[in-house]
Amino acid sequence: MDHPTRVQLARDIAARLAAAYGERIVVGGVYGSTARGDDTEWSDLDLLVVTQGAGGPAGRSFLFQGIAVGVSVLDRAELERTLTSPGPRWPFWMGVLDVLQPLVGDRAQVRRWVELGQTPEEQIFHAALEAELPGLVFESYGRIRSCAARGNLHDAPIAAFEVLAEMQTALCLLNRRWVTRDYYGGLEQAFGFPLLPDGYARLAPQLWAARELPEIVTTAGALVAGYWRLLATCGLNVPNYQRAEDIPLG
Repeated sequence: MDHPTRVQLARDIAARLAAAYGERIVVGGVYGSTARGDDTEWSDLDLLVVTQGAGGPAGRSFLFQGIAVGVSVLDRAELERTLTSPGPRWPFWMGVLDVLQPLVGDRAQVRRWVELGQTPEEQIFHAALEAELPGLVFESYGRIRSCAARGNLHDAPIAAFEVLAEMQTALCLLNRRWVTRDYYGGLEQAFGFPLLPDGYARLAPQLWAARELPEIVTTAGALVAGYWRLLATCGLNVPNYQRAEDIPLG
């Protein structure tokens, strides 16, 4: 499927949804490679529909002429909560909105949402990040060390990718920025963030490309050590409890 055909398919889907659900659709549009114009004949098609009120469409995924199509549906209130109460999904939806090409509904609303997502103060991002930190990077880094202890080369590169993906999420929240591309393209975009671990632009691509256990362990160790230092420099607190009785369970 070429680019004009993919764009027309997005327009047709959006128009049918608008005709069926009317004012319940706040805005509907296309994002991802189709919105950027760098899609290939094999690229999927991603649409976002933001609704308001009951009785709107349901999200769905399907194949069209062998191409994967995804229609994500979000309630307006849910989206705006995500934008103003940052968490792990904040970078994703900011990246989607930043490239979203509106096809139906209130086209100006998209830019207002991008602006809304930038309104929370730094301390709100820090608090959100502190709440998520134990589950970001440290578990997947431990998986790398476990792979090394077991001599498991098969899973180590996957764990390395998890470290990089989770660290990117954390860095987005720390910097109050986002990326608009997946995989390595997003990694490269993060190189421009002002707050990064020491040697991030060198170590992250090295870990991405590493396929041998010693290099994966060494590179991940250096990257995570720099990540720890960055968190401490920024004043983020990651409790590392040493006694079971100190763990807050209430």
